[in-house]
Amino acid sequence: MYTAFYGLREKPFALSPNPRFLFLGEAHREALAHLLYGIEQGEGFIAITGEVGTGKTTLCRTLLERLGAETDVAFLFNPSRSGTELLQAISLELGLPAGGLTRRELGDQLNRHLLQRKREGRRVLLIVDEAQNLSSSTLEQIRLLSNLETSSEKLIQILLLGQPELDAKLDSPRLRQLRQRISVRWSLSPLGARDTQRYVRHRMQVAAGGRREVFTASALREVHRRTGGTPRLINILCDRALLLGYAEGAQEVDASTVRRAAREIPDARERGGLRRGL
Repeated sequence: MYTAFYGLREKPFALSPNPRFLFLGEAHREALAHLLYGIEQGEGFIAITGEVGTGKTTLCRTLLERLGAETDVAFLFNPSRSGTELLQAISLELGLPAGGLTRRELGDQLNRHLLQRKREGRRVLLIVDEAQNLSSSTLEQIRLLSNLETSSEKLIQILLLGQPELDAKLDSPRLRQLRQRISVRWSLSPLGARDTQRYVRHRMQVAAGGRREVFTASALREVHRRTGGTPRLINILCDRALLLGYAEGAQEVDASTVRRAAREIPDARERGGLRRGL
């Protein structure tokens, strides 16, 4: 494989999350600051949107690390469910019984639990991933959770993560009440050209255990041009470019290698074609 050829100890652009490779670009740092502020201030609703592969999951993992052990987190990965199923899933995530209870019983149990956690000085955060898949009725059920509060603060904070379709859904007249309760709403943008270069170099350095310059400056510019700064697409393209460079015995990966690698990746090929047509 190309790892030994390029002096790497492991693959630098694996798609599976690895905290050792964590890189936060400017957009991610700004989003994280807004998230932490909203949660620490006890804001009820927060919504973060971004295209597939822009780093929402990475941002969420970093957020959880920064919040510390005093926060209980209920994380819903598959939110396409009814109101009752939603309450059951939240209950199970928080270690509460859920079987055989009605929606009202589930709600009452959750309220008692949240009050107890508040008395213990703990924070409860509900994170809903892929929230664009939620029906309007389920989103309304989530809004009702924000009614669980004391005289001075919310008992549960809610973070919605989703693709841009979530923005369109939140802007619909039917969800006006929910939209009005969202205190922090942030659209996560891809990496800029400079951050794309830093991202690639950072991952190569981690994989090599030290500074390792394999991608030329022109190659890094081409990577950004082909990917638009989307981290997941950067990983796919750079991995393919390293493999192609290895197959050709090239000690460096230059712009032409990146362009040839992009031909095998539909999204990168299309971006390049669009840019040439402008």
